[in-house]
Amino acid sequence: MVDDRLERLFRAHSSQLFVCALAVTGCAQRAEDAVQDAFCRLFRLRREPRDLKAYVFRAVRNAAVDQVRRHRLDGFDTTEHLFDLSTDPERAAAENEFRQSVTTALKSLTDDQRETVISHLYAGLSFREIAEAREISINTVSSWYRRGIERLRKLLEQHDDSV
Repeated sequence: MVDDRLERLFRAHSSQLFVCALAVTGCAQRAEDAVQDAFCRLFRLRREPRDLKAYVFRAVRNAAVDQVRRHRLDGFDTTEHLFDLSTDPERAAAENEFRQSVTTALKSLTDDQRETVISHLYAGLSFREIAEAREISINTVSSWYRRGIERLRKLLEQHDDSV
């Protein structure tokens, strides 16, 4: 029964799980590995956790943290995974500078702020889901998000003023 629910959860949330792992690792390959590692462990569960979705997101985040610990990462580059690059070449070229500005601004956030902002905005997780996955207070998540968004706003406004 757990296997069937895990499979359905993976099918419904695979892109969100990937983005959450990407927010931690900053590397697409490591994020994919983290999701796979987490599900390999999850399929060995004997009992279903009380909140399977939160448990899965926590497992993926933990696997992503393990990836970071095991492999020294060269940087944080999520540009191609956070933005839709399927637009026509002219429009893609016009938006490239903005994408780079956002990526640079995301790099300037603390790890907790960056992970929270990406998990909320790009993976679509609620503050409650983020809090459950990280086993922290929803108020802490809200605070990290607010501070992260404020910092992003300031950095992007500074960039606009300099252009």
